Amino acid sequence: MNIRIKPKIYLFIGYVSWFFFSLFYTTIYFTSQSFHGTLNGTFYLFLLGIFCFSFYKYYDLTLIKVSRDDIFNTLFRLFILGIKCFIPIIFTYLFILLRINFGFFNMIIDSLLINLTIGSSTIFLIITYLISYRLISFESSKIMKTILKGLSYGLASMFIFDILYNFFPTSIYQYIFLVYFILIGVLFFNQKWVAFLPFNQKWRTILLSLVIIFIHILIFLFFTSFNKVEILYDFKSSLFFILLFSFNFTYLTVSTLINIFSLPTTPVFDNIQNERIIAQKVQENLIPNILPNSKKLKIFSLYQPHFTLGGDYFDYIPISRNKFLVCIADVSGKGIPAALMMSNVQASIRTMIRNSENLKKIVEELNYQINLRGLSERFVSMFICIYDYKTKVLEYVNCGHPHPLLGYRNKISTLDKGVTVLGMFPTLSNIKITKLKVDDNFDLFCYTDGLIEIQNVYGDFYGSSKIRALFEKRTSSEKFINIVKEDVNNFKGNNISLDDTTLLMISVRNV
Repeated sequence: MNIRIKPKIYLFIGYVSWFFFSLFYTTIYFTSQSFHGTLNGTFYLFLLGIFCFSFYKYYDLTLIKVSRDDIFNTLFRLFILGIKCFIPIIFTYLFILLRINFGFFNMIIDSLLINLTIGSSTIFLIITYLISYRLISFESSKIMKTILKGLSYGLASMFIFDILYNFFPTSIYQYIFLVYFILIGVLFFNQKWVAFLPFNQKWRTILLSLVIIFIHILIFLFFTSFNKVEILYDFKSSLFFILLFSFNFTYLTVSTLINIFSLPTTPVFDNIQNERIIAQKVQENLIPNILPNSKKLKIFSLYQPHFTLGGDYFDYIPISRNKFLVCIADVSGKGIPAALMMSNVQASIRTMIRNSENLKKIVEELNYQINLRGLSERFVSMFICIYDYKTKVLEYVNCGHPHPLLGYRNKISTLDKGVTVLGMFPTLSNIKITKLKVDDNFDLFCYTDGLIEIQNVYGDFYGSSKIRALFEKRTSSEKFINIVKEDVNNFKGNNISLDDTTLLMISVRNV
């Protein structure tokens, strides 16, 4: 059974463990016991381990995954956190160096500042690691993500080795550490995110990174060079902290150097970004910005491209006074190629509907055009329907698209009949055109696979069952898309969507 704990519980456990390892340190400090005893060090390390794990899980569940638009903001948040961490370290340095005499309170202040510094520094190292982890995961391959997971397990193993080393000191742990360090060496040069920083953010990122690196050095000096600080746990010999610190420091240093060396080529990328923005504006003109909002027909939409340019498409085309066509499609791939294919699909549909209302012929011609232009490398999933107010007939075909939901007379139908995706094969066989007699009020909800493939922090998919449950409980077609959007945001938490997402709600009122 997979037990899931809410982030706030991890946060609470983290603060409690911080309190207890600080209390344990203070007790040892006041009773003048040995700071270097095996049992004392092991118990302190155990409490520190709970502290590290709890805050790691908390920030892992709450820190947003890095998207193209969040790169600089993510590093800026790390910079602000580093400044906050810097303050207790400075206070600790000043107090110990100056040795201001507060009598009996000296020992209390000593203990408080040291444990505050240990706690804040450890949290800073953990968050830096998680942000570096997310930067490496940015646009990464499955192999790279597998290596990253191995690194996380390796860090946990190092902490276990540190505990065991107190009882069974042996050099084998150091060799294991070396293997882990060599294994993750390839991760240092995975810096795809650097290319997506414009010039005005790149040089600021360099300055932020330098400050963060400096704070790492300060933390290292505190734990290794300050002989006047007596600590229960020898951080400079800890394989866990050495691996954590080394990874953070090396990755930040390499990323800073790459940012510096890439500055001369940044204007080229900026020009590409400007062209992408122009293409985005062209694409936005392809999506209807004015949709029907009358007593008989209301259409509500939400379009969220994963990148600046998306491959999702929807359209509303009035055919006559009594007929209209609605379609929704998802082009395989992302970026400019997908956007270009999407524009071709739109142009083809609008041209063909003028000459024929036969959905079978439209689908066959669309398939031919997509296959011809995409060379079977791109395909399109599509749902397309025509409704006739006069005959009260809804005619549709589903071409490999996520199944829309039809709400009619307190019943919900899944519109799943049709054919395979368009463009995969030169010709299509057994195209199923379905006609439904719908003579009352009805709601039709369509969406792309970006909705059902949204994941939460635990890796679960949103899925179609949640959509159906919300659709069954709908009370207002006008507010339904906002309800879905809110539910999705609550589900995914700080995760980002990895695909374009389009929602379309069609409400027809015949009575």
